[in-house]
Amino acid sequence: MALLQGDANKYHRVMEQLQDTSAEEPALSATTVFASLAELRDAPGYSPAAIAERLINSLGMDAAAPLLGVDVELLDRWASGQDAPNAAGRLRLADLDALVGHLHCAFTPAQAMLWMCSPNVQLGSRPIDVYRTQGSAPVIGAIRAHVQEALG
Repeated sequence: MALLQGDANKYHRVMEQLQDTSAEEPALSATTVFASLAELRDAPGYSPAAIAERLINSLGMDAAAPLLGVDVELLDRWASGQDAPNAAGRLRLADLDALVGHLHCAFTPAQAMLWMCSPNVQLGSRPIDVYRTQGSAPVIGAIRAHVQEALG
């Protein structure tokens, strides 16, 4: 328990420092933001193939494909770059990638499996079921709430 309290204190100190320094930073212009986003679009780590590969490495092909709503063969072609997802497929890749990233940050793999498959009071259902019907946003919100609660 003392370790969690120490982590919570450290978290709050870091957040206070971030809030203090953010007031000193100049506001970003719309031009700067759009230029940065244009560069991000071409970043190799965010290509559909890279995201598909990352999801396969994290979840396994047999778990990632149904969560994306595609068959294993299509996911394999996306990962190899032999085929490219349409706009809806790219959004599903990004959505699942965001969820998996939050799970990696908040839980061990065993904890993530248990958390995703157990009833969640905040969500009113199991997180995996909420993801399938509503996408990652409410599940990521619940992960953040869980982490905040753990930090105190």
